Amino acid sequence: MTRIKLVALVVAVVGTLLYVQSYLNPPETWESHNQEGVKAFQESRYAEAEEHFVQALELAESLPSQDRRLYFSLYQLAEIYRIQFKFVEAERILKRILAVDEKAFGPKHPNVAFALNNLAGNYRMRGKYEEAEALLKQALKILEESLGKEHALVGNILEHYAHLLHKMDRSIEAEKLESLFQAISSAQDIKNK
Repeated sequence: MTRIKLVALVVAVVGTLLYVQSYLNPPETWESHNQEGVKAFQESRYAEAEEHFVQALELAESLPSQDRRLYFSLYQLAEIYRIQFKFVEAERILKRILAVDEKAFGPKHPNVAFALNNLAGNYRMRGKYEEAEALLKQALKILEESLGKEHALVGNILEHYAHLLHKMDRSIEAEKLESLFQAISSAQDIKNK
C-alpha cells in the first residue's frame, strides 16, 4: 500500500469515527436542553427538567442580551422552581427577569408590570404579604397608566391583589377590588360579543 493510500485510509477512518461520534453524541445546544427540559416537565420529572433548564440558561447566557432564548430560559427555570416549591431560587430568577425587563423596556412598560406580578405571586406563596402588596400596587399603577383602567390585564392584577387581600384578612378591601375586576371582566365580555 502506498503512502498516499495509507494517509487516505487513515483520514477516511478518522472521519468516519468522528461522524459516528457526533451522531451518537450530538453537541449540546440550547434547543436540545430546552426540548429535553420540556419533555421532562410534561412527564412530571421536575428535577431532570430543572437540570436541563439550568443548562439551557447557561447556554443562553452566551448569546446576545436581546436574544429571546435567555428570557424564555429564565421564565422556564422560575416556573420549575415554583412547581418544586423552591421559592427562594424562583425569587432570584424572577428578580433577574424584572431587571431584564426594566433595562429592555423601561420602568413603566407592561412587561415590567407582569414581572412585578410574578414576583408578587412568589412572595404571596411565601407569606411575604406586605412585599407582595407593594409589588402589585406598582404593577397596577403601570398597567393603568399604560393601558387604561378598564383594560383586561388591569383586571387580572386586581384579581390577584384581591386574592392577596383576602389572605391578609382585609376582606372589605378585597371585595372592592373584586367588584372592579368583575366590572372590567363584564365590559370585556360585552366588547367580545
